[in-house]
Amino acid sequence: MKRETNFEVLRTAAMFFIVVYHCLTHGVGDGYGFNTESPIMLSNALFSDFLLVFSSIAVNLYVMISGYFLVDLNFKASRIVRTWSYACFYSFIITVLFMALAIVPFNAISVGKSLFPISSDAYWFVTQYIGLLILSPFLAVLARQLTYRQYLALLIGGAILCLSIIPDFPLGKRFYVAHGNSVWSFAYLFMIAGFIKHHLKKVPMGRLSMIVVSLIVLILVCEVIGGYNNGSISLYWLNYNGVVLILSVAVFVLVRQLQIPEKGFWNLFVKAAPYTFGVYLIHDHLLVRDWLWNTVSLSFYGDKWLFPLIVIGVCLVIFVVCAAVDAVRKKLFTIIGLDKFIARVDKWTF
Repeated sequence: MKRETNFEVLRTAAMFFIVVYHCLTHGVGDGYGFNTESPIMLSNALFSDFLLVFSSIAVNLYVMISGYFLVDLNFKASRIVRTWSYACFYSFIITVLFMALAIVPFNAISVGKSLFPISSDAYWFVTQYIGLLILSPFLAVLARQLTYRQYLALLIGGAILCLSIIPDFPLGKRFYVAHGNSVWSFAYLFMIAGFIKHHLKKVPMGRLSMIVVSLIVLILVCEVIGGYNNGSISLYWLNYNGVVLILSVAVFVLVRQLQIPEKGFWNLFVKAAPYTFGVYLIHDHLLVRDWLWNTVSLSFYGDKWLFPLIVIGVCLVIFVVCAAVDAVRKKLFTIIGLDKFIARVDKWTF
């Protein structure tokens, strides 16, 4: 698969903001209130909500990048096996390591369950993403065969089924699309990405930038209003499949049209891109998540002027450490020949 600098940069940025999202959801949490009477806490609340705008679209962007490329590729079962093997590796290793270090007590059932991270839904994203990979060859055939008008009609119909501008309305619960984190929402994102690739012409950058800025402001205002209560602001999350999805599409189109050189500062993003999935598997493992955010309690710094620097710093450290660990994992898989073995799966399937 040919790599494109724009999307490699976007992939890395999206995963960083997924880390930020988890930092805000687990490290700060929606139960913590920023006192609006304190200038420092008010600015920290607005800063957190501003970060939340970009971190809320990160999962959608990550899925759309996959759809953008998979829509023109032949099916390979190795993609499913590789995704499963990475999740299984980290699920098992982290569980055993935490028990060996006595961070959690030994439990044979937990060790056994760690070998089945998909069926146990240890990583919700991986479970839904593998579902998308299974559906992808059929979605790709559909995307390639539809005319422009048919494709547009499909996206409109999909919007009726998948979008929830406010929680679970109009049809969010009825078709089990949850809050945008179901396989059906992922399939819809896949089809949107395919439409952008096959049918969407270049959008004027000025108009596109205005749309992006307007949506950012709208979501930010909704977050502040939704989180405000009796003189304090708590973090408030919107559905992935509401206005957040619309912003995701606008940002995706914007990045697609940018000219990003694969050199200098941007080259760091490109080099980090292959390890982004590992970043997710490590830092959001259930045991790591509980230990990490109990150890790094960011709500303690909510009334400190250093809060923004601490949040960004913690997220950068988490991202870099996890990426480095995944680089070691990649070398290990190469040494033992596991990647080559997984690639052979394609010869055994049709």
